[in-house]
Amino acid sequence: MPNQLAAEIKTVIDTALGAFNSKKATVFNSTFGGDVVIVDGMAPYRWTGPNAQGRWFADAEKWAHQLDVTSENIAYDKVVHAEVIGQRAYVVLSATLSFMLKGKPGARKGTLVYILARQGNDWKIESQSWGRLS
Repeated sequence: MPNQLAAEIKTVIDTALGAFNSKKATVFNSTFGGDVVIVDGMAPYRWTGPNAQGRWFADAEKWAHQLDVTSENIAYDKVVHAEVIGQRAYVVLSATLSFMLKGKPGARKGTLVYILARQGNDWKIESQSWGRLS
């Protein structure tokens, strides 16, 4: 089904987003595996290789601190597309990033794209991309 996530894939994505929202870098990092690629709307815009997610997480924290962004929370409202073929999965989510910017609430709508791969018995994220819509 293109608009439903397999339970084990949903769990990995929900764990990654929950860890980002609660600023638990170790848990966030544990949802990724392999040669990771992260694409996001802040410089340097692309992080690649082993532990790319850890470097992105640290850069995102620095970025938020520099701009006085707090209370970041990302949530998806629907699965736009999901496909699993063999040991690989491709997931597109409609999402909203809400936050406080210098004490004032803000929000940005966007698209999260994940590529996951089965590693042993577990699914791991190999790619995360954020595209801002507003």
